[in-house]
Amino acid sequence: MKNNFKLLAQVFSISLILLSIALLVVALLGKTNYIPSVVSGYAISLGNMILALYSLTWAFDKPNNTFLSVVLGGMGIRFVFLFAALFFVWKFTQIPFTVFVISLIGFYLTLQIFEIRIFQKRLNNRKAAI
Repeated sequence: MKNNFKLLAQVFSISLILLSIALLVVALLGKTNYIPSVVSGYAISLGNMILALYSLTWAFDKPNNTFLSVVLGGMGIRFVFLFAALFFVWKFTQIPFTVFVISLIGFYLTLQIFEIRIFQKRLNNRKAAI
């Protein structure tokens, strides 16, 4: 559990650095009205990743059927969550939608790289223990 918290803290700190860089670029371009879009895209992507990490961590040592159900079902639920967030921002907020989508996709893909690396590391540790 301590190792999971350490990994989550690393991902959170690195992603905050990336968010800071993105906000700095937005500020230097003089587009301060884009800041809520960038922060919203980051927050939704981070929440999506945290849900994935906890569900996959729970399913990691379960039987194959359970693991695959959690992985595939979790992907479906995460995409529904993302599309719901896109719809909500598009219909009910005044933030710039295009910037939000770019931010969401950028942070989502970046955090997916971290997620894959975390589970690849876990698989390698598991193989070393066998």
